[in-house]
Amino acid sequence: MVHTRLFAIGIVALAGCTVGVAAGPAQTKPPAQAAKAPKAAPKLSWPAPVEAAFKKAYPNATVKVVSKETENGKVQYEVESMDGSQARDLIYLADGTLVLYEELVPQADVPAPVMTALKAKYPKATITRAEKLFQNGTMNYELVLKGQGPAEVVLTPAGKWVSPAK
Repeated sequence: MVHTRLFAIGIVALAGCTVGVAAGPAQTKPPAQAAKAPKAAPKLSWPAPVEAAFKKAYPNATVKVVSKETENGKVQYEVESMDGSQARDLIYLADGTLVLYEELVPQADVPAPVMTALKAKYPKATITRAEKLFQNGTMNYELVLKGQGPAEVVLTPAGKWVSPAK
């Protein structure tokens, strides 16, 4: 009978050790293996007039990146953003004046005259990116090409060449 009690105590002790070992690592899991916290958004560095102009025009857009550039001796701020599923890049002067903006468009939305002019000049080219380009009060289509022709071309909605010039 003493042997039976000792045997039972040994089994209970052994079971306790096994449970302790199995539960041990889960309780002492290092923080590096825990779920990673989301990264904080990078701090944006843009003048207040640029921020105000952008937020007024696109109140629901999310800013991905703001970069400072100098073009023709003027400091400009490029704002890369998403507005729902619409990708948009805008360039502002420091005073909040909009210089240009580009909106990503599906190839199916590129007007037929643009596609006809492109295929006539570069029949083997394929479009890898299509954007509406708004600058100086005019709208054109900027197409990134692969396979034939220059890397980028710009055409009016009527299919006239802006660059490279015909």
